[in-house]
Amino acid sequence: MRRVESEIKIGSVTASTTPRRESRALIRMVSELGMGGAGGRCVMEIAGPSLAPPDIGDPVTVSFGDGQASTTVFTGEVQQVTRTAVALKVTAVDGLAKLARTDVEAAYEGKTAGAIVKDVLSQAGVDAGTVHDGPTFSSYLLHRGPRALRHLQRLAELCGADLYTDGDGKICFTTPEEEGAEHTFKYGEHILQLSLESTPPAFDSVVVWGEGAASAKGAGKEHWLISDLSSVSGKAAIGERGTVTAGQEGDRPLQVLDGAVRSGEAAQEIAKTRAASAASRAVRGYLAVLGEPSVIPGDRVVIENLPADRPAPSGPALRVRRVRHTLEAPGGFVTRMEF
Repeated sequence: MRRVESEIKIGSVTASTTPRRESRALIRMVSELGMGGAGGRCVMEIAGPSLAPPDIGDPVTVSFGDGQASTTVFTGEVQQVTRTAVALKVTAVDGLAKLARTDVEAAYEGKTAGAIVKDVLSQAGVDAGTVHDGPTFSSYLLHRGPRALRHLQRLAELCGADLYTDGDGKICFTTPEEEGAEHTFKYGEHILQLSLESTPPAFDSVVVWGEGAASAKGAGKEHWLISDLSSVSGKAAIGERGTVTAGQEGDRPLQVLDGAVRSGEAAQEIAKTRAASAASRAVRGYLAVLGEPSVIPGDRVVIENLPADRPAPSGPALRVRRVRHTLEAPGGFVTRMEF
């Protein structure tokens, strides 16, 4: 049987599944990281209702190991503390919560999407992980009102990227081009639960339309309005096997119109990445296995020995969008991945 050791640090308090003189007993833990939401979350129950509670904002780290090495699966800060009859219940959130509390106001000229993301993360006081460089914007404005999180979510949607944190709490901004680590699980051997469904995109191509004359009249004319938008447009088609072909348009295109796009180069890159993002989700569902702490959002999963009646991925692997680790007495250590 695989040996599993878990350790949680909350401020000055340490909780563990392994009996130690200096640590408290960990009763239950659920941690989650994922794309397309407001951020990651971790809920921990520690034995000892009389234990002095941590302060709101105290640092939290959760790691799993086998006695030889350990992997950090969650890094964040305390958001809420409650007591039950037998335990202290602590809820923590990751770095995206800081973005949701941060106001930003900035104007960028000639900056890539990745440079904008890194600057906003710096203003919010959070670390950057893997950040996709993305298209270059002639001009891009962030105004007060929407918080930093909403601004970066909108930028991610425009660029066909995803915003999330990794196990070390670093915020990532990636597309399917940034291939994470690959994990292989065998049907009938590692898998506890599996549900997959074929979900081909509702459109077969992406067409992006921008504004301005930067492509036709030069970078200094991005504020001009022109009657012919062909120079500030881009398109990409999605093939049957999830392949993306730049410069082609299908019969059912997704039309994207955004004034932040001021050049043909940016429009073409956005069309390609948005088409690749849609193609990467041709199969959706979830997979549960015996605890695998090394999996993070953005990683790839290969399922071997899949029965013929199960929908197979359109590409070589499934892209993980959400990871949930659960550790409790009834079910043990289980990792659930959503695609």
